[in-house]
Amino acid sequence: MSPKADLALLNANILTMDTMEPRRPTASAVAVGSGRVLALGRDKGELAPFLDSRARVVDCQGMTLTPGFHDAHCHLPAMASRLLDLDCGPEKAASIAGIKELIGKQARETPPGRWIRAFGYDESLLAEGRPPDRRDLDEAAPCHPVRLARRAGHALVLNSRAMGLLGINRDTVDPPSGVIVREAETGHPTGLFLEMSAHVRSLMAPYRRRDEFMEGVARAGKLLLSRGVTSIQDAGANNGPEQWQTFRDLKESGRLTPRVTMMTSPESRGPGSPRRWPTPPTGGLRLGAAKIMVTLTTGSLRPSPEELEELALDLHRRGVQMAFHAVESEAITAVAQAISRARRLYHRPDPRHRVEHCSEGLPQVLRAVKESGALVVTQPGFVYHNGAKYLERVDASLLPHLYPLASLPAAGIPWAAGSDAPVAPAHPLLDVHAAVNRRTADGRPLGLHQAVSVWEALRAWTTGPAYAGFMEEPLGTIKAGALADLVLLDRDPTRVEPHDIKNVRVVMTIAGGRVVWEA
Repeated sequence: MSPKADLALLNANILTMDTMEPRRPTASAVAVGSGRVLALGRDKGELAPFLDSRARVVDCQGMTLTPGFHDAHCHLPAMASRLLDLDCGPEKAASIAGIKELIGKQARETPPGRWIRAFGYDESLLAEGRPPDRRDLDEAAPCHPVRLARRAGHALVLNSRAMGLLGINRDTVDPPSGVIVREAETGHPTGLFLEMSAHVRSLMAPYRRRDEFMEGVARAGKLLLSRGVTSIQDAGANNGPEQWQTFRDLKESGRLTPRVTMMTSPESRGPGSPRRWPTPPTGGLRLGAAKIMVTLTTGSLRPSPEELEELALDLHRRGVQMAFHAVESEAITAVAQAISRARRLYHRPDPRHRVEHCSEGLPQVLRAVKESGALVVTQPGFVYHNGAKYLERVDASLLPHLYPLASLPAAGIPWAAGSDAPVAPAHPLLDVHAAVNRRTADGRPLGLHQAVSVWEALRAWTTGPAYAGFMEEPLGTIKAGALADLVLLDRDPTRVEPHDIKNVRVVMTIAGGRVVWEA
């Protein structure tokens, strides 16, 4: 006896993604039950064995059905905070004076002594051409502690009251991978902190109310569903047991619908860490890779190439997948060499180590990545959102190799897409648009030869992330037995004009066989 469907979608243009090459769909109807795809067919008659009077039937009216979108690299807690914090981005303030005005207004509406959390500045887009400092924030809000995060998240500014509360002064020692920018004359912190967001966030933890944070996550989850995102991989480099418990609470309470794969710090995967991290009864939460930050913020690689190689070998031997934050060509090359050495010294089948970002993809860099056997998770949306700044500030010789989408498959490197939200919006269809058109938000071309087909871009948001997270069997395609995470679009992205892809809209999102969002 056939299992019975809870939901049937009829008259759909189904892009199953269950093929390496684009071809017209062979099915236009799908039956869903118990959270999985039961069957595909051409019409209601072919699904009849799975249908009874209990099933909800949706006439898709020729609209396009795809697998649920999967963000392979984002930061959900930071997204939650951004939805609760004050937006001081370029659209809101074009100058430090404008930022001060926004913060000052917020201060007048906030009880004295309560934190003001703001985000979004980018000194390259400010009229003054510099980041704000503690004195600017002191003038805007003298009676409140203020934290202002840079748009990309790798820098922040604190005012004097905030630094006093957090115990930061001229005697505070820089953390190993961060920089406290100081006044040359006095050595006193200017208020600008580089690569210290996680450190400062840990100091601020007692000041963030848990109920506020949980509400922010719930909002972030709804925003993701409205854009068709049914799975995410949270790339927090400092995630550990505490963050795991928070995600468990969110899943068990029903506040967070998208599936979550949580990356962790390398330390939390050390010899003393739990071999099995308990999964919540409701499911939808998995342990992912160990996230390793490799940066040039201090002027030299941190960790050093020798430290990186030893860390990589240790985690590789213990069966842990690794995801390396590596933006610059020097960092990417060092990561590739560390992975290659680990695989050479200790054989392990299919480790699927990852290079996150891989922003500067020079040919010799990609050769090293290919030789390491790593895959790449990159951000096509950055070309759209940050492209104008890249054109103005990045050396012309590097621009052809920036976020090298076409070069990755040409070099034989598997790849997937992630938004890096909240650094850029979690907006898969806009990222597909960026990957296909390779133009900035103001329409200027940026590496047109690195454009990929719509099909390749859709795979980077469906099958690619599933593969990157060892989830290719249940996720990323529409086929019998797969998890029923689906997105209904008002048009077929493969058939519209390339410049119009960003205007394709999500009509319905289905997660675990349930309709969880409708336009």
